[in-house]
Amino acid sequence: MRRAALFALFAAACAPKPEALPTVTAAAETEPVGTSDDAADDPAVWLDHAAPEQSLILGTDKNAGLYLYDLKGAVVQFLPAGELNNVDLRQNVSLGGWSGDIAAATNRSDDTVTLFALENRQASVSGAFPSPLEEPYGLCMGRAGDETLVFVTYKTGDVVAFRLIAPGAGEEIARLKLASQLEGCVFDDDAGVLYIGEEDRGIWKADFAGDRLSNPRLVDEVGKASGLKDDVEGLALYRIDAVRGYLVASSQGNNSYAVYEREGDNRFVGRFRIGPGAAIDGAEETDGIEAVAVPLGPDFPMGALIAQDGFNDPKGSAQNFKIVDWREIEKALAR
Repeated sequence: MRRAALFALFAAACAPKPEALPTVTAAAETEPVGTSDDAADDPAVWLDHAAPEQSLILGTDKNAGLYLYDLKGAVVQFLPAGELNNVDLRQNVSLGGWSGDIAAATNRSDDTVTLFALENRQASVSGAFPSPLEEPYGLCMGRAGDETLVFVTYKTGDVVAFRLIAPGAGEEIARLKLASQLEGCVFDDDAGVLYIGEEDRGIWKADFAGDRLSNPRLVDEVGKASGLKDDVEGLALYRIDAVRGYLVASSQGNNSYAVYEREGDNRFVGRFRIGPGAAIDGAEETDGIEAVAVPLGPDFPMGALIAQDGFNDPKGSAQNFKIVDWREIEKALAR
């Protein structure tokens, strides 16, 4: 055998074996976004309470705008709205004399937070307000009492909290500073807790009360026993009731998803991967995620996880979002 072939065999034998993790497959996937390279980023879910199977996925194309997809993954609407990075929403919101469903997204085209009214299964831009810092990056929304909140994270380590005062306007109410680049975040409306992903460090939680963000503490750190690996990207809450559920994080560095208890000290539960199925590829290098515990019709009776796919085979395809039946994740976590 030639020396090169022997060397290749030796290298293969010595290479670290892939980590054995429970693997789930996607039940559906969205159509790809319209721009190439690193474009799809973050999903959110609008719930149709009258017909849950008609709920919609919002997904950003960070080069172009906002997509609305149905649960089969078909495009319902595309709204060119600039370089949108992260998106989130809250339903049944009252802002002065206006009421309805509203979404917010960080917009790097003009350093704003762009707001969208959602009505009749369509989105329309309802306004925007300026970011106090350059390049608004991550975003999540929340509710505290009667207030509707928007939290924006930055590469500088800053978190800025805003109160929406109209369907097209917001005002800054609080700030928090961490050490390095942030992106993903999710707010637990019931607990009044903001979870923040510091990409190279780990997952933080901070209290929000009385227009203050305070008491940041680490839930998990990169490189510890859980296997969380940088970049820490999207965060999502699977909300079973006012207390129970799961916190889910995209562990981008090892193409997996870390799961923690929502209550108490957020005990680590386990990790899983989204692998290839018979007709749909897996998900790798995931940025944003969303989790829904509400039944979404017969295909998703326990809800779903939606994950951005950074590769989206076949090779060369534009990025998209994978839709995973939560029952598959429950099985994976029980192993």
